[in-house]
Amino acid sequence: MAVTASLRGRDAVVPDIPGPQAGPGDVLGTPPPVLSGDRGAQLLRESWGMTVGTVRPLASERDLNLMVDDRYVLKVSNPAEDPGVLDMENAAMAHVRQVSPDLPIPALIPARSGETVAAVTDAGGRRCLARLITVVPGQSHEGRAVTTDLAEQAGGLAARTSLALQGLFHRAGGRVFDWDVRRAPAVLAKPGVIDGLGATGRELAGLLPRLAAAARATGALPAGLNHGDVTLTNILTSGGQNSRDSVGDRTVITGLIDFGDIHHTAHVCDLAATLAAVLRNTADEQPAGTWELAAAVLDGYQRHRLLSAQEAEVLGDLVLARLGLTLAISSRRSAAHPENRTYISQYDASNGRVLEELLRLGPEAVARRLRVLTGTARAARPAPRAPAAGSAAQAADGALLTRRRAVTGGPLSPLFYSHPLELVRGEGPWLFAADGSRYLDAYNNVAVVGHAHPAVVQSVSSQLALLNTHSRYLHSGIVELAERILATMPAGLNTILFTTSGTEANELAWRMATAYTAGNAAVIAEHAYHGSSKWMADLSSNEWPRGYYPAHVSTFAAPRAGTGGTTREVALDRVTAAAGRLAAQGDLPALLLADLGFTSEGILDAPADFVAGLVEGAHRAGALFLADEVQSGFGRVGPAFWRFALAGITPDIVTLGKPMGAGYPIGAVITRREISDSLARGYEYFSTFAATPAAAAAGLAVLDILQQQAIPEQAARVGEYLRQRLRGLAGHDARLGEVRGTGLMAGVDVLGRQPIQDPAGRRAFARALLDALRDHHVLAGLTGPAGTVLKVRPSLIWREEHADQFVDAVEAALNQHT
Repeated sequence: MAVTASLRGRDAVVPDIPGPQAGPGDVLGTPPPVLSGDRGAQLLRESWGMTVGTVRPLASERDLNLMVDDRYVLKVSNPAEDPGVLDMENAAMAHVRQVSPDLPIPALIPARSGETVAAVTDAGGRRCLARLITVVPGQSHEGRAVTTDLAEQAGGLAARTSLALQGLFHRAGGRVFDWDVRRAPAVLAKPGVIDGLGATGRELAGLLPRLAAAARATGALPAGLNHGDVTLTNILTSGGQNSRDSVGDRTVITGLIDFGDIHHTAHVCDLAATLAAVLRNTADEQPAGTWELAAAVLDGYQRHRLLSAQEAEVLGDLVLARLGLTLAISSRRSAAHPENRTYISQYDASNGRVLEELLRLGPEAVARRLRVLTGTARAARPAPRAPAAGSAAQAADGALLTRRRAVTGGPLSPLFYSHPLELVRGEGPWLFAADGSRYLDAYNNVAVVGHAHPAVVQSVSSQLALLNTHSRYLHSGIVELAERILATMPAGLNTILFTTSGTEANELAWRMATAYTAGNAAVIAEHAYHGSSKWMADLSSNEWPRGYYPAHVSTFAAPRAGTGGTTREVALDRVTAAAGRLAAQGDLPALLLADLGFTSEGILDAPADFVAGLVEGAHRAGALFLADEVQSGFGRVGPAFWRFALAGITPDIVTLGKPMGAGYPIGAVITRREISDSLARGYEYFSTFAATPAAAAAGLAVLDILQQQAIPEQAARVGEYLRQRLRGLAGHDARLGEVRGTGLMAGVDVLGRQPIQDPAGRRAFARALLDALRDHHVLAGLTGPAGTVLKVRPSLIWREEHADQFVDAVEAALNQHT
């Protein structure tokens, strides 16, 4: 089905008899034009030289819209409409089509005279202006379910349209009309309006001064001509097409119509109209909650235009104003035009629902949540003085690879895949290659809240624009980050020191442990990974060259099937034996380091009893126990937030890294004060880029997103769903074996039940499977002692549809190697 420019809702009754004439310019008080289909066809012949087949009416708030042969819309404007405003609408459409041809908006068809308008007299003898506009494909999204994906598209469309209009000026832009959100306080204050809205009106009455202050504040904010009505009514969508880089059938925006509300206003006012429309959508089904939708709209908007802190500050009040304004105008027009009441009042119930929810929360809380979602909550304010294709693309990739090898050490710094991938952009769960291909990222836990999350970008960018220096100065951001991380820890873990990476965190932890225990040796799992510095490489047995075994290190067997059990006693015995081997050579263990997800071991499911045995064994040997949460922490295991917390133990030291800043380098060591004091007796600790204001801004934004949007809960749910689907696939394909993992992490044995048992053959097949997944636009990794465990460790924003795409890609990749 196709809908057209100017369609403002679903089918409605177009009145046959005009109401009383209102004053000039009162388009909301003047009945729409009345014109029969035959008269419309006659106008098209006379003014456009067009012979048409079918002409049928469409719904409209204040104009008359006639669908012409499902190809055009004849738009007859309200007789009270200012011709200058119509000229502005026409100029705006032409301008947008010229500067942003990728925006899907209608085109004007000039009349035979060369003008874009033609005069016509309606059935009531009133002179009106008519325009002919092309149909944009799709249908109005109002009344249809709004997913977070669609909401994000809507936010992006609003920003792109606002940006496209920013270079246009028109003298009619200063028009005064009631749909301008800045007029909400004046409209609501008119006699009888508040009373007519009942209890909601009485609550709004107390907010009128606040809404008026927000309206005044917009005068100092970035402004220009804005569409003013990028709403679900005017957004056209179509069902998605299956493609190699889509997740199922995706609903996509195909058009934006109706420039009838265009006026000069602050850009944030335009956003408020879009945000209010998405939140109060009239669909019977609500697949996403209010704040999920709000986050998605703002993410989409800020991918194109970042909001300032001042814009975010007033956004909540402008949304409240828009919702109240819509109810007020609906009430007034329903009384004036009872014959069109159904159409006019179609948004009342949903408007009331969302407005009541926001009013219950309170305007301050609404504003605060929106500041958090936009990443401007901590936008510090200074105190007042206190692609090519085919062979060409392959040649370009080859040239870049050659250049890289020449300058970066070649085999010392290898790349993924037999044919390395050049990535240029990330967005949410996706990575984009130089050729425009989109890949589902199932590997990178650094982007814990998704790639280039707008709130993180905004938070860090705002701080970088203000101040970023080392940690020898006081700064509130780093103190707040420390307090919030410690609040997630068990009692006793009361001290945090920031680093720039997990490697640096483990190095600092080692120095503390040796100072506290006077030990000189470490105990690690037999295929562990804890970092890339010289000493951490010695504590990363998974990286040891063949035949290498460093001094002062002893290993224990991880809780793998077939290694003698996973009880507390087994773990205790293994650590005791490792410590005994150290003692035999004159070493005293200072630290036992463990990634409790045993990620490098192949992602193992360690029972709580086994973990408790490791802790007891470390303490019996005189060593401290370190939980390396770099890969398993920050909500990946679910609401417990940390893998050690899920196991019910309290480590002596916790180290953090990769996900902590969602791409900004930051890590941390958490411990007891007496442990850190033992190092402080002889040393100071300082790292230039640790604990900077920008690092704090990144870390705080990540915590905000994880905690406010309940992402750990989602991660636990999606992770379990992912493993269920993988187990189902492994159940009927013998080339996959055991599926393990906790939270949103999974390890899948490759060739676990396949006749090929030689290690080289298994490794070759695993690498081939990884390459095949890339060919199916999914990026994963390999882990385990032999490199034959498929490693799935995505950002925590994955939903079930992403898990489905991943498993479908694994199945397709296996079928590729029958």
